[in-house]
Amino acid sequence: MPTLSERRRHYEAFTAHATLLCTDPGVRRALRDGRGRPVEDCLGLHRHLTRHTAGHGARRAHYTVASLIALADPPTPRPPTEPHPTPEHPAPAAPGALTTTPAPTPGDPPPPPSAADTGTNNPDPYRSSIWRCHPNLGTTLATAVRRAGYNESRTEETLHLLVRLGDDQLHRRLPSLTKRLLDDGLTPRWPVLLDDLAQRTYDRNPVGTRWLDAFYLTLDATVKGPM
Repeated sequence: MPTLSERRRHYEAFTAHATLLCTDPGVRRALRDGRGRPVEDCLGLHRHLTRHTAGHGARRAHYTVASLIALADPPTPRPPTEPHPTPEHPAPAAPGALTTTPAPTPGDPPPPPSAADTGTNNPDPYRSSIWRCHPNLGTTLATAVRRAGYNESRTEETLHLLVRLGDDQLHRRLPSLTKRLLDDGLTPRWPVLLDDLAQRTYDRNPVGTRWLDAFYLTLDATVKGPM
């Protein structure tokens, strides 16, 4: 059985691969067609994703996130001489989109700890103490309130609804919400979303708590400003 770090490394590699697939317009259309659907209704996705999901479980979470990635503007194709996207060399973000590691502004959540912070030259970027510093869905929605003018009360209600939904309903609602975020220049942190969706299948309460905590803490940091 893979370790938690190994699973997260896979999520990073899978989402980088899905982003690369979207440089092909035909594949991107096929991935988009899978949005919100259960795996058995995603016949067109199997040829592109089966090899990259086999043995990793949480197949619907993988297919959903791949279809959400396909909603974004496709990345610029990489020249043949450049390395394949990997966790160390991820695919480029869509032009004009807010990257998952934007330049810090007042109220932004802290970036993942550096090697100097952790006291080691080779910290594991996939262990929870570092991984949880990356933005999750709650962080992204709070950022939408802060930077894109989303109504705070309605966005809070939306998040509470998402937390309460069962998996099938959540997967069906995510595409419309994600498309709106992408249109407003807000790109979710895909590997973290995949990790959360995969965990939520077995125990949704901790995932919902993380999303709510991130939402309120990000908004609170905005009000208080930098210390």
